[in-house]
Amino acid sequence: MGRVMDIKDIIKLEKELAEYKGEDQVVAAQDLYRKLKDISNMRPEGFMKSNFPTMDNLIHGFWGGELTVISGPTKMGKTTLAQTLTVEFAEQDKSGIWFTYEVPALQFLDYFPALPAFYMPSQLRSNALDWLYKRVYEAKLKFGLDYAFIDHLHYLIDMNRHNISIEIGHVMRFLKKMAIAMNIHIFLIAHLEKIRLDNEPDETNLRDSSFVGQECDNCFMIWRKRSSEYNEAVVKIVLNRRFGVMGKKFTVMKIDKFLREVDKTYDE
Repeated sequence: MGRVMDIKDIIKLEKELAEYKGEDQVVAAQDLYRKLKDISNMRPEGFMKSNFPTMDNLIHGFWGGELTVISGPTKMGKTTLAQTLTVEFAEQDKSGIWFTYEVPALQFLDYFPALPAFYMPSQLRSNALDWLYKRVYEAKLKFGLDYAFIDHLHYLIDMNRHNISIEIGHVMRFLKKMAIAMNIHIFLIAHLEKIRLDNEPDETNLRDSSFVGQECDNCFMIWRKRSSEYNEAVVKIVLNRRFGVMGKKFTVMKIDKFLREVDKTYDE
C-alpha cells in the first residue's frame, strides 16, 4: 500500500477480505488436502512413463506441473535420452512440443527412423520467453499438450547480461510457473561446466548457476561408460523432489538409435 489508510478504507478492506471467495482465498489445510487428493486420484498411476524400469519404479512417472533438467558431459547422450522419452511418450498417446535450438530442425527430425507424433514451431526465436510461452500455450489449446522439451537452457537467456546466474534463476522460475499453469511436464536440457572425464557429474557441475538444480523437480545426468565394450551409458537420478530420490543410477544401451535399460547392476 502506497499511502496511510484512513478508518473508512480499513473498514472497507476488512469487509472485502472477510467476504472474499476468490480462487486464491485462504482455506483450511484439511479442505485443501481433500481437494488436491480428489484431483490426484482422477489421474492415472503415472502421468507419463519413461519405460526405464528403474526410473519408473523410483519416481513413478512424470506429472504435470513439474520441471525436469537433463544434463551430462558434451556428446554423452542428453539429446538421445530426450528423443528416447519422446518416442515412449508418443506410444502412450501423449502430446508434446519440441524446441530444438541445438541442431537444425531437419537434422533433428531425420534422427528418428519413424517419426513419432509431436509438434514443433515452424521457426524458433531465442532469448524470447514471451514467445516461448505463446507457442506452448498455442500447442496446449490446439493439441492438448502434455509435455515440452527445450534444448537447451542457454538459448533462453541473454548471455550479455552481467549476472548470468540471476538471469538463469529467472528463466527456471518462469518455466516452473508455466509448467504449473498449463499442467504440463517441461524437460529442459542444460549443459555442464567442464569437468574431468573421470569425475562423476552432479548438480554442482551445472553450468553458470546453482538455480538450475535448485529450481527443478527432477535432475538427471547421463554419461558414457568409458570402460564398456558396448555402447553403454549411465543415467543418474541426481534428485527427485516428489519422492526424495537422490543418486540412484542405472545402465542404458543404445539400440537402434534409442536407449534401453540394461538388466544389470551399475558397477560403482
